[in-house]
Amino acid sequence: MRVKKIKKKGVSPMIATVMLVGFTVAVIGMVIVWSRGYIEERAQKEEALATTKIKCESVKFEVEEAYQVGEGLHLKIKNLASQRIDAVVLRIKGNNVEATEQGVIIKGLETKSLDIGSESFDATAVGKINTVEIIPEIKAGKNTYVPCSGKMLEARVAAPA
Repeated sequence: MRVKKIKKKGVSPMIATVMLVGFTVAVIGMVIVWSRGYIEERAQKEEALATTKIKCESVKFEVEEAYQVGEGLHLKIKNLASQRIDAVVLRIKGNNVEATEQGVIIKGLETKSLDIGSESFDATAVGKINTVEIIPEIKAGKNTYVPCSGKMLEARVAAPA
């Protein structure tokens, strides 16, 4: 049996170089198109966060009432500015610290009463509530809130009636 030798020539070095350069240009083009969209999206998110942080500067509120009701907590918060507060984070301090978040909206110059039941936090772990820290939050986008940590207030909680 005779084996035939197949004479095939490879791609010339010039064509190979042109193909490599073309492939490299195509990959660079795809990276540029992808990164442009990514950078624009990131800039928009950063702008929204910066705008919200500026809004935090105009937040001003006070706690008119804070007392323990059974195992729950009653708060009366008054918004002293025209800037709306979209949510508040409460850190309830008793024997231990327990945090609970309330998605309550307090419009500008509005007073809002909050009754936080023991189902929102572990009342047995907290025990007697001594103080509560209130941190307002401003909405920055869909399901995105920015805490105004510099505007946090700590209110003493009166003993249960």
